[in-house]
Amino acid sequence: MLTAVKGYYNGSQIVIDEDVKMAVGQEVIITILDMPKAGKEIDLSRYMGRGEKMFQSDAQEYIKELRENDRV
Repeated sequence: MLTAVKGYYNGSQIVIDEDVKMAVGQEVIITILDMPKAGKEIDLSRYMGRGEKMFQSDAQEYIKELRENDRV
């Protein structure tokens, strides 16, 4: 089972905001989220335009090509 829960770091440990039953020794994955500093805006341009676009043409044409080539 994979569950995402919200929590925070209190300076010495991570505190989960939800009541989640866990076994001692249970493995977890922790993702640290970037928090923008007060008064600082997020520069969305840093995340835009990375890699090639998925569709080089219209999405309808892409789906049509997939369907034409799905027969053996």
